[in-house]
Amino acid sequence: MHTGKNTSKAILAGFVIAGALVLALPLPSQAQDKTMRGSQSHLDPHYLDNKRDLQLKMDVKWSLGLSPWIDIDHVHVIVRDGVVTLRGVVEDSSALERATRLAEEAGAKKVINLMTTEEKK
Repeated sequence: MHTGKNTSKAILAGFVIAGALVLALPLPSQAQDKTMRGSQSHLDPHYLDNKRDLQLKMDVKWSLGLSPWIDIDHVHVIVRDGVVTLRGVVEDSSALERATRLAEEAGAKKVINLMTTEEKK
């Protein structure tokens, strides 16, 4: 039979465990950093002073990552004053065009697409 003391200890233990889980979860800003893990962009001091460029970069990477024709692991995105530069490799020329269009739709003032194609065999 449970006594009042044991019940309150179990409730307290539950709160402690729940608190530890909450502290272990990443903050939204840390979760966004994981999307940029493939590049060293989060270390680029430009983005510390240019939050709009950082937001645009994340929006472009998000859009490209949702495309079934573009493997975001092979694309590097750089943003300076709203101008997006894309580097990397895609499968074909239609993926090149899609990448440019997706970057424009994400809000780029201009897109410089320096990507190359490499067809899968």
